Amino acid sequence: MKKLMVVMHMSGAYAEQTFYKEKKEGWQICQITCQDIEGTNCYCDDAAKESLRERVRPYSYEGIHFLDSGNYHYLSLFWLEKIKEPFSLILFDHHPDLQAPSWGGITSCGGWVREALLTNEKLQRVYLVGVDAHLIEDVRAEDEASNKAGVQMSDATGNTISAKKLWEKIRIGMPDFLQEKHPIYVSFDKDVLREEDTVCDWDQGDMTLDEAVEKLQEIRERADKILGMDICGEDARWKQTQGAGTCQINDRCNRRLVETLE
Repeated sequence: MKKLMVVMHMSGAYAEQTFYKEKKEGWQICQITCQDIEGTNCYCDDAAKESLRERVRPYSYEGIHFLDSGNYHYLSLFWLEKIKEPFSLILFDHHPDLQAPSWGGITSCGGWVREALLTNEKLQRVYLVGVDAHLIEDVRAEDEASNKAGVQMSDATGNTISAKKLWEKIRIGMPDFLQEKHPIYVSFDKDVLREEDTVCDWDQGDMTLDEAVEKLQEIRERADKILGMDICGEDARWKQTQGAGTCQINDRCNRRLVETLE
């Protein structure tokens, strides 16, 4: 994987962290300031989408991209749409991020995976790792009800697609790399981790950082090709919560995640 690190400043959560400020041999480290763009927190309106696309335009999907708080996990969409070959996505997350839009076709941190499956024709399948099983079943039940009601969606080619067809592209757990034939992109929301290992502004899972590192090492060793990775899950409220303590915990976590894929 290319030694490119892109840090996207959406909330200021990285300001006191140091993992990206130190010189790293062979790495190109870039920072993108986006705090001036309105309409980005949790939901992303059309004007904000165009502004964000313009900000990330000069940079490759290869390497590691830090996306700030989980409120901005939808930023993965803009990196994924740069990929020009068929690929699979491995999502580490406590939440499935498969919710239908709250209104219209609004892009959100809670529904970006669904949007990617519907709009990105290069995305072949999604593997959900560490996602709360109850949350998966809640979304699946909603989709089954919509399917029975005859609700249809449109895919990237403009064809109608049912919820059933959408779920045929979704797998639970790590891929079988003997069967997986596509390059891999990894999206890692740190809310999949237990609170002892990172501090987020969403409810968290119980995966340890050691367990996550083992899974990432497996991906690195067994995947034919890793296209890139993004990481989110900062605590955008760090100044109001635990201050420097939050920054130190998250800084250590980010540093270790980077080292795992070096």
